[in-house]
Amino acid sequence: MNPQENNIETTLKSLDNLHKLELPVNLQLSIKNNFTANASSTMSTTQKWMMAASVAVLIGINVLTIKQYSKQFEKSTVSVNNEKNLVYKEYFSNTIE
Repeated sequence: MNPQENNIETTLKSLDNLHKLELPVNLQLSIKNNFTANASSTMSTTQKWMMAASVAVLIGINVLTIKQYSKQFEKSTVSVNNEKNLVYKEYFSNTIE
């Protein structure tokens, strides 16, 4: 056997003595009770409307922010283009004809 196969065999043999850990009965019952209690609880209609309203407000804020950002971006690109055109016009306006 080569060293790699020896390492594999050693690893596999190390798993032979593992045993399943038993969970105490009272812990099992408390976990089951917590899951069944949480599963039966539902949101009230008021909570659902509050959540829907908060999502709508967040979406509205995002839309307004995107609109403002796009307007600022358009203004900055227009001003940059105007500056480039201004330099171009000034440069060529002084040429000798």
